[in-house]
Order: sequence, then structure tokens, then C-alpha cells
Amino acid sequence: MQISEPAEYAILGLLESQPMHGYEMFQQFQGDTLGQIIHLEMSQMYAFLKKLERLGYIEAELEPQGIRPPRKIFHLTELGRKTFFEWLTTPVERPREIRLIFLLKLYFVQRIDPKKTAHLIDQEIIACRKFLEHLESPRLPVAKSSDMAFLDHIVLRSRIYQTRALLDWLGELQQEFAGTH
Repeated sequence: MQISEPAEYAILGLLESQPMHGYEMFQQFQGDTLGQIIHLEMSQMYAFLKKLERLGYIEAELEPQGIRPPRKIFHLTELGRKTFFEWLTTPVERPREIRLIFLLKLYFVQRIDPKKTAHLIDQEIIACRKFLEHLESPRLPVAKSSDMAFLDHIVLRSRIYQTRALLDWLGELQQEFAGTH
């Protein structure tokens, strides 16, 4: 079993800054930009925490609370820290990944090491251009609107236009970031 959900990386990212209990992390997902990137239910949060703990990416310590039951305070393990930073510095290519995972990475780079933001954007542009080249390489035969090949052509063109639009947006982001730093 591996990390499979972007929210799991977000949990690791939150714990990179400081140890937290589950509800405190949940509030981060509800209260700021992070919640605009990823929607997370409380039950999902606790399931992800259990999974990350089983995988050895996080550990929990019990914190006494007087007469109330003790609460678990989670912190990153070295494996969790290494895994998070490997994920954080690896660009994504596909449009659906950019819309979610890149924004998540951008969120954490800005919080953890803002000096690396420009590099993250540059790497994302390179990866996205590579993906666009891949999409534009096949030459589909001209087909009639009733053929399946026509539908293949429509889907491919849609993906190409989405990728071009994302590249335009990334270019604007790159310029905006360069203008403010």
C-alpha cells in the first residue's frame, strides 16, 4: 500500500511545519486556501491518518487532557519527510494533475520554502510542454463525424487545448511571480 491520494501528501505537508492533532489539521483544510484546493471530510482525514501511520510516514504520541481522553499528536517520521519532499519536487504533466496536485505543491512550497517557487513553476512548464509534445505527435487520419476515429480526434484535440491553456496560465504565473520577487 502506498500514498494514493493528494490529501495524504497534504497531511504530510501540514506536519512538516509542526506536529498537530487530527482536528487541528482538519481545520487547516476547512479554513484557508488548502480547503479551496482539496475538499476533505473529517472521516477521510482520520482514515488517511491511520493509513499514513501504518505506512510509517507519521507517528502519534498521546497527549493527556485532564479528565478528557488523551488526544493523538501526529508528527512526521524521517520516511514521511523524505517521501513528502520527493513528491513536492517532482513535476506533474497531465492537466488533471496540474489542476489539483500542482496547486497543492505550490501551496506547500510557498509555506515551506518560498525561494523554490520559481523553480517549481519552471519545472512544471517543462513537464507540461513535454506532455503537449507527446499529445501533438500522433497524426490521426481524417475521419467522418460518424466514425470512432472522429471521436478519438475530438478527445485528443480537447486534451491539446486544455494543455495549451494550462501552459498559458503557467506562463502568466511565472511572469507574475518574477514581477513580485
